[in-house]
Amino acid sequence: MRERMQTNPYRIEGPALINVSGGRTSGFMLFKILDAYGGSLPDDVVPTFQNTGLEHPATYMFLQELSKHFCPIQWLEYTRTDGAHSFKVVDFCSASRNGEPFAELIGAKKMLPNPVARFCTAEMKVRTSIRYAKSRGWTEWASVVGLRYDEPRRVHRLKGDIKAENVETPMYDAKHTRDDVLRFWSEQPFDLMLPGNDDAFGNCVGCFLKGRHKLAKVAQSNPANLEWWAQQEERTDFNAGRGDLFRSDRPTYRQMLTQLSVEGRLFEDHIEDESIPCMCTD
Repeated sequence: MRERMQTNPYRIEGPALINVSGGRTSGFMLFKILDAYGGSLPDDVVPTFQNTGLEHPATYMFLQELSKHFCPIQWLEYTRTDGAHSFKVVDFCSASRNGEPFAELIGAKKMLPNPVARFCTAEMKVRTSIRYAKSRGWTEWASVVGLRYDEPRRVHRLKGDIKAENVETPMYDAKHTRDDVLRFWSEQPFDLMLPGNDDAFGNCVGCFLKGRHKLAKVAQSNPANLEWWAQQEERTDFNAGRGDLFRSDRPTYRQMLTQLSVEGRLFEDHIEDESIPCMCTD
């Protein structure tokens, strides 16, 4: 187990991967780590973004601004190589925008992820970063995650996906909260510009873990935000006759889109938001 020798929790000892999700919290964390090193990161402290191909365009623009104003970010994507799980390096221009990494993973698994089997984050985010770390020849490294001091439950549940990966949460250690993050971005020349400043559009825009209230917002903004998800539930390469769904406890994505087009809303107003916490951070 590595021991941190510095008193500043943001001065991360390499080798280390800084997980930049494309949200304000991880962007704040990146700035603090960069500042702890006087504005230039060591070669073995690498900010990474693992792309699913389903983020909101504003997220991709925010990541580009982070690279421009703070420091370069290594973009990664899940892929298959010779029939095995693998990764590839991409950038702002070449990165997938239509869920290609996710669709490839579903094809490899021959099933859809669901609230019980959430292999999407595990493979496309966590294990993609592990494969990248190993490709650099690292045998042990820190995985730096943007969880704040006001997220103690999530922090205490964290552990490395493999023995070589040591998870660090400098924002929690520094006692920085959501208010600190929002104050910081209010003072910057750029910011994350999600529609209506609404976190319903964060992470995978149409994610099956989001409640229908959030999905209603993203669908009403642009029905295409749910179309990819509907198409995956309708795939015939593995799903013919099985009826495999992302969620069995609510209408299919196609039914939700149809209801939206006919009635202008996805559900009755009295239905509570039933979002399920995801491992993804902001």
